[in-house]
Amino acid sequence: MDGQSKYKSSEDVYFAAKKAEEVASVLMGKSSSFFNLLRANAYLEKLQRMWRAYHGAYDNDLGFGHRISFTGEQGEYTQLSVNHFRNIARNIFVMITSNRPTMEARAINTDYKSLAQTHIANAVLDYYMREKHLEDSLKAATEMAIVLGAGFIKMDWNATAGEAYDVDPETGEFNYEGELEFSNLSPFDVIVDGTKESWDNDWVMCRSFKNRYDLMAKYPELADKIKAIPPKNQSSVYRLAVFSNDETDDIPVYEFYHKRTESMPDGRYLLFLDSDVVLLDAPMPYRVIPVFRIAPSNIMGTPYGYTDMFDIFPIQEGINSLYSTIMTNQNAFGVQNLFVPRDSDVSIASLQAGMNIIEGNSKPEPINFTQTPAEVFKFLEMLIQSAETISGVNSVARGNPEASLKSGTALALVQSMALQFMSGLQQSYVRLIEDVGTAVVNILKDFARTPKVIALVGKTNRTELKEFTGEDISSINRVVVDVGNPLSRTIAGRVQMAEQMLQMNLLKTPQQYFQVMNTGRLDAMFEGEMS
Repeated sequence: MDGQSKYKSSEDVYFAAKKAEEVASVLMGKSSSFFNLLRANAYLEKLQRMWRAYHGAYDNDLGFGHRISFTGEQGEYTQLSVNHFRNIARNIFVMITSNRPTMEARAINTDYKSLAQTHIANAVLDYYMREKHLEDSLKAATEMAIVLGAGFIKMDWNATAGEAYDVDPETGEFNYEGELEFSNLSPFDVIVDGTKESWDNDWVMCRSFKNRYDLMAKYPELADKIKAIPPKNQSSVYRLAVFSNDETDDIPVYEFYHKRTESMPDGRYLLFLDSDVVLLDAPMPYRVIPVFRIAPSNIMGTPYGYTDMFDIFPIQEGINSLYSTIMTNQNAFGVQNLFVPRDSDVSIASLQAGMNIIEGNSKPEPINFTQTPAEVFKFLEMLIQSAETISGVNSVARGNPEASLKSGTALALVQSMALQFMSGLQQSYVRLIEDVGTAVVNILKDFARTPKVIALVGKTNRTELKEFTGEDISSINRVVVDVGNPLSRTIAGRVQMAEQMLQMNLLKTPQQYFQVMNTGRLDAMFEGEMS
């Protein structure tokens, strides 16, 4: 293994500095300890409940969700779930991610060459957002953070991806241009030191799944051991998935990243399948650990994420219970019953036209069993309002504004308050994009040695092909994000801005009005005059 000889086997040295097989063995033990602690604290159970609730599986099985079910000895109880939980989570997700933040590369210096490189870097970042679906990965991590408290993006440089550019004359193997790859990880796939009081860790271990036959082809010397690894549906207890007995060739793959520190000046990277199946051992290949996290908040004193959806889950259970109570009553007594005194001489004669004549000594009277107490409906409404208050997703954001909110100004103000409430998640989202964007630039600077062709899209949506290498963005040192005005990210806010500008005679044409309403850009109408 690369670099393995310098790592020692001794109880007096840091675990990450031991031989590869020993490190892998220690990490497997740390993994078990990590999940045992989370299970003992019921955190894993919480995440599993949140995942099921988000997908409408309140009966612990997706197969029994999204339908009315009947319980009790004779099926007399009706269970009805109305998933406000998912609706609130989706509203949060849309408010955070609906408008794409603009990534802007920043150079170390302000000379002409550096400024020219910022334009190339911005085009490269836009290319990866659009063509390589980086934006989809950012949104997937955000969705996971809203529901599960944390979401992750892992980046890799795949040296065997991309187009082949030459052949090694000695081995006859193709050399490839390489490519960046992005994947999402759940809290079940990322392991850190659980004793830390924050997410800032010296090391991270993560799990993904890959086809065993691809690994056997890449590492033929370990083919027999790779073939013996159980597939993911047998070996992976903790993961987000629907139960399945289907056979799969995917097996769990573990990656260990260690920062460059005093005890590990070169850092360390370990790729392994088990303690005796180490595929790669090398110094840390990246400038930072390429696993990036987003979390709405944190459980203080721990590295674990926290989301307001944790607080909304029991409210949702109460909502389901009340809906079920109402539905049970309506289902059991919705068919009209009649009361007739004993010994009453009641007979029914049907006329040819379809009318009935009822004769008797007393009048039959209907009995109304369906009168559910008003307090039940009132409490149901209170629970829904409580969920909206706790989440910050008010009735305006959910498309059901109160009758008292009629003006555009009032609607825009209420919706902007919802966005302000979510500023913590918004800041985490911006920080995630900045960290990922900076890592994209740095990895390309370090590994993109051969010309890569990207498709650039201009203002008129015309596509232009351009070549670049890491050297072309060597002066870029970081990426920042501009999120704009929160009010301009809502429909109500943009409509209100357009109405105010119309009253001030700043809008001269219908095109300008719709441009402001659709984009929220106050400078959009001046572009023609300033050019």
